[in-house]
Amino acid sequence: MNGFSNLMFDLDGTLINSAADICASVNRALKTMGRPAISIAETKSLVGFPAPILVKKALNMTGQPGSRDEIDFLLSGFLDSYRHNPGEHTVLFPDAREVLERFSGAGFGLGICTNKPQATCFPVLEALDLKRFFTTVIYGDTLDFRKPDPRHIFHTLEVMDASLDSAAFIDDSEVDIKATNNAGLPSILVTFGYCHVPLDSLGANAQIDHFNQLDETLKVIAGH
Repeated sequence: MNGFSNLMFDLDGTLINSAADICASVNRALKTMGRPAISIAETKSLVGFPAPILVKKALNMTGQPGSRDEIDFLLSGFLDSYRHNPGEHTVLFPDAREVLERFSGAGFGLGICTNKPQATCFPVLEALDLKRFFTTVIYGDTLDFRKPDPRHIFHTLEVMDASLDSAAFIDDSEVDIKATNNAGLPSILVTFGYCHVPLDSLGANAQIDHFNQLDETLKVIAGH
């Protein structure tokens, strides 16, 4: 089809636009602490970080830095709220479902490698009926390390039973690109995600503005 037989995806900012639900859950937890709310734009700058770092940064945005107890309290409140409201506002990016259906139907191995913890990732996959497309989902807390550590990539490939030269990674952020560059895995950067730095500075193999460009882009980077 395009020279690859396996595709690995990031989740937030790549397949799904989840910023509104993450923002709402952070703000519910902040409200219980008497802290002001953060904006969607501020939330997008936090997506991709592990949950403990995300809430620590949210506290910094809303006043003085939090103590360890405050960080733990906010983390617990955020995770609890997000578990119970995983898909209230979250949607797939245009044509993402069609891409998954097409490649899954064509026999591709599909996997997710995300820094999102299982407690918040699994409910989203269930709410959006995405789990059925993937043979493998490696969460941000599955292992003792996560992206940009290339071992997160290598472990996902191992569980997928996929070789490095059979796969490409579709992602949206500098954390993802650092991981793929460290692993030697081809990467395709979506331009509509939550990247925090200029996209052209990252060194991805290719960029796409819409999922309808994915098939042709895979052929190009595979040399077909």
